[in-house]
Order: sequence, then C-alpha cells, then structure tokens
Amino acid sequence: MAVRKNISISEDTAKWYEDKAKEIGTTQSALMSIALVDYIKQDNALKTMSSIMIEMKRLQEQQQIDK
Repeated sequence: MAVRKNISISEDTAKWYEDKAKEIGTTQSALMSIALVDYIKQDNALKTMSSIMIEMKRLQEQQQIDK
C-alpha cells in the first residue's frame, strides 16, 4: 500500500528530479521512491557494518587477552 507524502525541496533539487525522471523515463514520484528505498538500504548497510566492526574489535581484543 502506497502512502502519499508532500515535501518541500529546493528549486535546484526539483529541477534535477524533473530532468532525471525524463532522462530515465519515469515519474518524479517513482524516482523519489527509488531514491528513498536506496537511502534506507545504505543506512541499514552502514548500521550493519558498524556492528560488524564493533564485533571484530571485540574479538581482536579478546585474542590479545588470550595470548
């Protein structure tokens, strides 16, 4: 189910979206949706990577203690 959201963006951003949507043959709404989904994926990946890095550091510290 889609939910409608109204946003305010700068004129430069609006122009970029207009041009890009025309370039790839889609609507501005679809392009914004794609961009937001990609942003969410990137944000989740960064959170996961941060957790992995913390765990790696913990394991390295544990290895030092075990030596």
